Amino acid sequence: MISYNWSDSKELAHKINDRLSDAGYQVWIDKEQMKGDMYEMMGRAVNNAHVVLMFTSSNYERSANCQSEANYAKDLKKKIIPIRVQKGYEPNPKIGMMTAGLLYYDFSKGSFDDNFNQLLHEIESIACIEMTRKVETKLHKMKTIEAPESIAGIEMTRKVETKLHKMKIAEAGGQSDEILIIGGEFCRRNIVRFNTKTKQWSDMPDTNIARIRLSAVNYNQQILLMGGAKGLGGPHYNSVEMLDLNDENAKWVSKLPSMREKRCLFASTLLNGLVYCAGGSNGTGCPLSSCESYNPVKKKWSSLRNMNKKRYFHASVSARGLLYALGGWNDNNNATKTAERYDPRNGKWENIPPMKTRRSGLTAVVLNNEIYAIGGKDGSNRLSSVEKYNLDTKAWIDVSSMNEERCGGSAYVADGLIWVFGGA
Repeated sequence: MISYNWSDSKELAHKINDRLSDAGYQVWIDKEQMKGDMYEMMGRAVNNAHVVLMFTSSNYERSANCQSEANYAKDLKKKIIPIRVQKGYEPNPKIGMMTAGLLYYDFSKGSFDDNFNQLLHEIESIACIEMTRKVETKLHKMKTIEAPESIAGIEMTRKVETKLHKMKIAEAGGQSDEILIIGGEFCRRNIVRFNTKTKQWSDMPDTNIARIRLSAVNYNQQILLMGGAKGLGGPHYNSVEMLDLNDENAKWVSKLPSMREKRCLFASTLLNGLVYCAGGSNGTGCPLSSCESYNPVKKKWSSLRNMNKKRYFHASVSARGLLYALGGWNDNNNATKTAERYDPRNGKWENIPPMKTRRSGLTAVVLNNEIYAIGGKDGSNRLSSVEKYNLDTKAWIDVSSMNEERCGGSAYVADGLIWVFGGA
């Protein structure tokens, strides 16, 4: 939640709100000056907030509404991050008591980007500590089970943020009862393993490089981690790491051929013994249509024909010898419902019927010869809806929605069930 005074902080508050929203956070802010029962709306916003950004100034101190928000946040013991918006401002005793011992982020001087990056790091640290995984499973009708940390009283060995256009899943050791959760927006080197039989979590070796928005596959019990970025707004990678699950003492190995292009928010999948990587962003602000494949035996990357559409933050699966690319953001920066498939026999992409709903940040799996497109964002709203594509009838139909809206999650099939992890 952003608590601020319109008279001196509107422009800055809206700018920070936009940047946090772009980073995947849900932010409550009064953009149009509240009408109706203001106190009810402010109270609900404070109640639902994990963090309250308090834009302190002399005008903030004089505003009864701002003081009400600040007092209520303090009473509820909400995490408060004070932001100085007035040059030379020193808090009065009341605000001083509320923020005693807290680090002020001074946006009244210095570079906005530098100040924002420091603020974002603080928010990331809070999120990594406070947030836990949410795990769902579905069997055709997408019915939810308890999150593993509550089953049989088992607790996770480590709380890991799994907001995911940010988190990736790889099948562990080629076995359907183990899933690796790799990294995340805030826990960027962390790897944990979840056993779907025992409902237990265990730690795995950290990756060599901290990276977000990567992609991962499992090739013959070798986990390949590819691409991603150093952080929000940071440099993009084309590097690859590998962890050999055949070796109990294995660590991540970085001496592997790099992809031909830097990519984050791209999709990867295995098909006929090759790793296929499609689309994404290379940091220039435009989505990619380029594709490449990796031969793990020859340790060689090869360029492929471009997709028909540029897309990033999309999903990819393989089925019946073909590669499918679904949804994502297009080159007009809009969520799209388009879909296409690649045939490695002739090296061509072919459009298939579009999904019923525009989806970016979706995840997808194949179950019983049907492709499930799960969650995402339609451009403005996060989605709980799910639809599936029948490979025989070539038609999309809606299925039961998830219990929660999820954008950027990951999904996996185990024991005939669809498991959905993380997301925002």
